[in-house]
Amino acid sequence: MVCNKKTYLSLALAFGWIFCAFAQDQAQVEYYNAFDEKVGIENTGLYQGILYLEKYRTINEQTQFFKTRDFLKGHVCYDGQCYYDLDLKYDVFEDEVLLKLITKAGGGTIKLFKEYVDSFEIDGTSFVKIEEKDIPSLNAYGFYAVALQSSIFTLYTKYNKKDFERKDRSSVYYEFLDGPSEHVLLYNGAYHTLNSKKDAVQLFPELKRDIDKFYGIARSLRKSDPNGFQVSLLRRIEILLNQSKPIEE
Repeated sequence: MVCNKKTYLSLALAFGWIFCAFAQDQAQVEYYNAFDEKVGIENTGLYQGILYLEKYRTINEQTQFFKTRDFLKGHVCYDGQCYYDLDLKYDVFEDEVLLKLITKAGGGTIKLFKEYVDSFEIDGTSFVKIEEKDIPSLNAYGFYAVALQSSIFTLYTKYNKKDFERKDRSSVYYEFLDGPSEHVLLYNGAYHTLNSKKDAVQLFPELKRDIDKFYGIARSLRKSDPNGFQVSLLRRIEILLNQSKPIEE
């Protein structure tokens, strides 16, 4: 590999831009955290919601929550304002975001008003709200995880939980198992349902042979990890689309 002065300059500018962007984002987070700490986060617009009461009795790890029944660190953009370093839960079954109140505000948990939640991140996974106005033909609306993001498209996944009523010797409890997810692809400025091979072929007809081949090769992955299968399929499609682009002189 030959690197001339222009190459080094370009690399320096690129890394400098990345560093500056990261520094700006970090500075913004620190600014909002400092503001919330000064005024007291309990006095900000975030503390609007309904007191959360547990509806379902569970006795094991098969709960309605994303990843775990425990609160996880994250942030939320709520009613036009972003708040960071929070203790959050995402109730997948009810599609609700829960916030742990700080002790001096009385403790407990509140359910944030869904109409005010624009997006949130919990334990490193980002979620956005997709509504009927965005795409009118979905089976489910609400919070979708950002499963894959690239320069070509973004894959969103809506997790689903199915509830099962169980009985022990003295009482009733519930178990929640993962159900089939909904997948939506943002491509060329529009949202597209992407739940089947037919959906993928309709969206990328020129790649039909490759899509058929991938479905055959990754059959076991599709059964064991359907969400992971969708991500792998889209990564493969991204590679093929990049390969088909004309080379710029």
